[in-house]
Amino acid sequence: MELSKEQLLQIDNYIFSCGIKFYDVRTEIVDHFAHILEQKLDKNPDLDFKKEIENIHRNFTDNGFKMLLKEKTKSVHKQFYKHSFKHLVTFFKLPKIIITISFFYALFLLMNLFEDKQDFFFCTYIFLIILIVRIFYQNKKNKKQHKTRFLVLNKTNSFLQLLNFIFISFNVISNSRSEQSFLNPNHNNIQLAVFVLLLLFYWSGEVVFYQHKKMVREQYSNVIV
Repeated sequence: MELSKEQLLQIDNYIFSCGIKFYDVRTEIVDHFAHILEQKLDKNPDLDFKKEIENIHRNFTDNGFKMLLKEKTKSVHKQFYKHSFKHLVTFFKLPKIIITISFFYALFLLMNLFEDKQDFFFCTYIFLIILIVRIFYQNKKNKKQHKTRFLVLNKTNSFLQLLNFIFISFNVISNSRSEQSFLNPNHNNIQLAVFVLLLLFYWSGEVVFYQHKKMVREQYSNVIV
């Protein structure tokens, strides 16, 4: 027996009230519940629909939906970083490696315009901080604009924490270098290469995020993303 839109909405509202705020995860659980309920209604059309939803929930797992949400979140974040690193690798293969080399060379020329290389690397760190602020602002803006949340698009907190850790490490490297070290071209070139790698990783994460956003728009065309 196929469920009506009102019954599906009733399941959705119940799952939302249980703490599943992400639309994509909720949709997956609704489908699971609907499949079970359709089979039960075939056998007994007069069963108490609301009570049966609660029964299915109790039998779902010992911790309700918490364990499922935790596993789904872990899986989504793992896939996000996997795809980001996969995209990052493309910058070291033809034809994108030309972009990488050109970008590094342009920064190399810019670095050589600074008499004190420490000032240049301080500017690069400030730029990285601006990127972190941008991610935070973007996340806050998206939450205000869109009430519907998707787990597959909820990479910001994890991504922000990782980038923040990496960028702080980059600054620690700069601060730990001696004045003599900044006079060594090899040391400067290595740190410049690390900076380029960080920017490419950041860009890869943004590309994967917008790919997921496009996918969500196509899959959930009835929802504003």
